[in-house]
Amino acid sequence: MRSLYYYHQIEDKYEDMLNDCYDTVSICGIEYDQGHALRLIDEVAFRCGCSDWSSEEFTELRYSDLTEEEREYYMCSEDQIMYCHNDEIEEG
Repeated sequence: MRSLYYYHQIEDKYEDMLNDCYDTVSICGIEYDQGHALRLIDEVAFRCGCSDWSSEEFTELRYSDLTEEEREYYMCSEDQIMYCHNDEIEEG
């Protein structure tokens, strides 16, 4: 079965990726992870970056794209959009 993600999990993965790629940032002498700082300070920039990054890494899946097993396991509703890493898209 493929690993599926809700959008808030995609945002968490994007924040982690930024934290891994960039050193911490100092704000008023206090160190912060850059992904966390960007998410809190500029939500629009964070979401734009996340959208660009996720469109290259993940594929949106609608309810009809999911197997019955995936629908049950992830407790998806018909209006729920899930995301699958592009490496796993062929499995479904």
